[in-house]
Amino acid sequence: MNGGIAYRGPENCFYAVSNDSDGIARLHRMTMSGEDTVLFVLAVGVVHGLTYVQGSDTFYALVTLDNFTWFYSIKLNGVVTRLFGAGLRVFGGLCHSPSEDLFYFAANQTDGFSRLWTLALNGSVVDRMGLGYRFNHAGISMSPWFGGSMNIKSPLEGERFVSGEKTPLDANILNTTGPSWNSDGITWESNRDGPLGTGSPTATLSPGTHVITASKERLKRSVNVRVFADLWALYRAAPAQAEIDRVLGDFAFEWVDGAAGDPTRQWASYPGYPFDQTSANPSRTAVICKLDALRHQRFLQPLPFGTAESAYEHVRLNTHTVRVSLGDAVNMAGGGVINLNRTFALWSNNPSQPTVVTPYVHSLYLFNHESRHNEPGDPLHASCATAWTGAPGIPNGMDAQFDPGSGYARAALYLMWVYKYGRYDPASIRTEAKDVAVSLKDRFCAHPTSTNPLVRALLTELWNAT
Repeated sequence: MNGGIAYRGPENCFYAVSNDSDGIARLHRMTMSGEDTVLFVLAVGVVHGLTYVQGSDTFYALVTLDNFTWFYSIKLNGVVTRLFGAGLRVFGGLCHSPSEDLFYFAANQTDGFSRLWTLALNGSVVDRMGLGYRFNHAGISMSPWFGGSMNIKSPLEGERFVSGEKTPLDANILNTTGPSWNSDGITWESNRDGPLGTGSPTATLSPGTHVITASKERLKRSVNVRVFADLWALYRAAPAQAEIDRVLGDFAFEWVDGAAGDPTRQWASYPGYPFDQTSANPSRTAVICKLDALRHQRFLQPLPFGTAESAYEHVRLNTHTVRVSLGDAVNMAGGGVINLNRTFALWSNNPSQPTVVTPYVHSLYLFNHESRHNEPGDPLHASCATAWTGAPGIPNGMDAQFDPGSGYARAALYLMWVYKYGRYDPASIRTEAKDVAVSLKDRFCAHPTSTNPLVRALLTELWNAT
């Protein structure tokens, strides 16, 4: 088998050419089990190179006859076509560059000096560069990323992270037909923190703006990443468009108008995704930023409900649609849909204090409350004359018990975890969460208890429920 070899991926086998003693070149098929089958005659002459192009399911070969080399195409149905001349003294291999759709081979000058040439299917034959002497019968292979481009999948351009949060690094190399190679061997580096690893590592970045660069051989691509001191600082920074798009892709959003005839209750009055936390107007961006903060939020102890890494991912398990209304309808959920009223779309309930933590905490505990109603086994709300504390009960506004509880129990658990175990939440957020958690103790008919010792400790600490 001295005429070249090529791999055909669709059937996981090799094809090779034998230049036989009778002066005829033949195509062989060789399986991984060692089976060798002669398929058909290619041509009279000597084959110096064979390559396969998957896009057209075609083999190509260089065949020399009477000192002149011709370029051939070969189909597995036996159709062999002489395309055009490649030149004199062609001795060195053949390979295909998918990103350029060019064929590379080596040919000698009269003095034996070898040069690298390219062939194009339109008949163009171009001298590219000198190689040196003694390249006779040299094999040529194409680096799979030659002519390709780097695509960084993570992090996103402009993405925000919290100091201490794990930043996944992932990229692939593209050719003209799309993704083709994964991140094996790609090197990552930060202009602030230095080398970050190779392949698909996970990095923990220092606070500040980073330029993250992925590189492999001559390919290189960079993205900007912002890292904040805590979750509150992240919430107050404008999200990148890619972050907005990611949340919009995680849920189906329905932007519901309020009363007809009132422009302040129509989403058309608030177009796009502006970021202005001093504005008293409803904003789609306010909704996105609150949910994205929930996506980043992590805890020092596993959440006391579900098995997801974050409350955001837990919500996604059973909720597919978020409807945000500019009316005053009651917040509610069911059937995989969460309905939220105008308040969730506001940066603050008090425009004179646009950066206070209240809307952040209150919106997220409300979202967790409503998500409970989309989960299997939710006992729903109940009515009782008095709460376990002796406070008056609220008709259909109570949880019969804490464990298993309904929406109020879920909201309380979330708030307790933010207060006690919030990893990235600053003290102001944790204090607000504690205060709201304390206020929910009157929402339960029966004396609250739990099988989780960490929850029992918090029930004792915050509600004196021993």
